[in-house]
Amino acid sequence: MKLQQLLIFMGIVAFASAPTVAQAVNPANLKINGVIGLRSTYAQVIKTLGKPASESKPTMEQCTGGYEKTADYTGAMFYFMNGPSRDGKTFEVESFIVNSPKWTVSGVKVGDAEAVVTRKYGRRFSAGKDPETGARTLTYEMGERRGPGQTTVTVKNGKVVKIASALMVC
Repeated sequence: MKLQQLLIFMGIVAFASAPTVAQAVNPANLKINGVIGLRSTYAQVIKTLGKPASESKPTMEQCTGGYEKTADYTGAMFYFMNGPSRDGKTFEVESFIVNSPKWTVSGVKVGDAEAVVTRKYGRRFSAGKDPETGARTLTYEMGERRGPGQTTVTVKNGKVVKIASALMVC
């Protein structure tokens, strides 16, 4: 009887500790190096990543009636707007592009195989081709509640070459 109880207990422990199917990352919640994502503030980006290699001066944009600017890092670019922010003054990330293995985007980085992308981000994407390079693209749509917007992963020769995420603001 004790042996039977022990076997049942071991079976339960083995089942409970078995790996579970990974939940796909929401494309609206992707984080660069685990911290920076869409809607992060300019101050958060600077605090986390340091001074950018270059950045543009704020210029008026016609979409929301606010200002826009960009910050470029080696292998990453951020586009900021202040119009859609809660106070209308705080610059927030509205889009980013990563094209260097220096940056990890929610478990995926440039150079990873396409299988890593589908394992981390899920299989609910639209496949297409990049109009400039002809490379394969995997586009993950964001829901209306958080976005709308999309994340596009560009794959060439089976490897990730670019990850771009953007909110649609106009």
